[in-house]
Amino acid sequence: MDRREIAEVMASAGLRPQHQFGQNFMVDQKVLGAIADAGEVREGDVVLEVGPGVGNLTRLLSQRVGAAGAVLAVDIDYKLMPAAQRYHAALTNVHWLNADVLAGKHEINPEVVAKLRELCGARAGCGLRLVSNLPYNAASPLVAELLVEMWGETKNIKQKTENMKREGGGDRVDGALFFQRMAFTVQWEVGERMRAAVGTRDYGPLGILIQLLGDVAMVRKIPPGAFWPPPKVHSGLVTVVPRRERFGRLKDAVALQRLLAGVFSHRRQKLLNGIKHYVGEAFTAEMAERLKAAGIDGSLRPESLKVEEFLVLAEVVGNLPRRHDDTT
Repeated sequence: MDRREIAEVMASAGLRPQHQFGQNFMVDQKVLGAIADAGEVREGDVVLEVGPGVGNLTRLLSQRVGAAGAVLAVDIDYKLMPAAQRYHAALTNVHWLNADVLAGKHEINPEVVAKLRELCGARAGCGLRLVSNLPYNAASPLVAELLVEMWGETKNIKQKTENMKREGGGDRVDGALFFQRMAFTVQWEVGERMRAAVGTRDYGPLGILIQLLGDVAMVRKIPPGAFWPPPKVHSGLVTVVPRRERFGRLKDAVALQRLLAGVFSHRRQKLLNGIKHYVGEAFTAEMAERLKAAGIDGSLRPESLKVEEFLVLAEVVGNLPRRHDDTT
């Protein structure tokens, strides 16, 4: 869709781009194609698109998944979505959902999960993907919470499968929602945090969580002129490929999130001080010894620990009571 088409859709609803919803519509057709290419969208896939706006990427994704696939377009804008849905009424494989994809700060909207489960349940060997021009304000929490949601799904399926084996009722339970690939646009600085290396200023909770559970890459930089209206910053096209084998190493993704937020809220201090602030009265000399025995140097700053070392750190302190849950 070009600017004229976008303006027509907006005008039909009596709207202008809403800053509160992070509405910067992609008008560069080559970049739109690059987003779909980065998602490796195939015929028959189920694609989650968050923030479809006027539906310019939606239309392209609809063509890619074909009649056998489906696109779930989720948008919080209750005025724009009906206009976009009317404009793209011929796209019968697109399912429109007017909702906030996040039910809270740390929860994917159950309505979105239920709809994805329904769409995948109707397709054998569901290829599930996130492909979106994400609103800037939703990008970080959405990607993080989708990974945590997948961790929970994987854990539940594993437990159900083990129960079934013990009861002699079979050897496998299907049904876990697992994104094979995510491709999305974010503010350039956010993308840098997602792929940041240990010891750099951008290294922190978001990148550590993503890198523990998948492979992340920056595909390309996107100039402001690719959008209408143009944002004041550059964007980046990022891919995240979750790795199933890594999810089983993590005992509690939620506890890890809290731990990361806790220690990095004191990132200029020594790691040991950050842990003390995080666990409060639960911190003991014995814990300090356990950290030392596990090979964790408490005199370092948090950004000096490698991604894998946070798994070890979580083993030592991850399940203790938190003094400050507001650090999450």
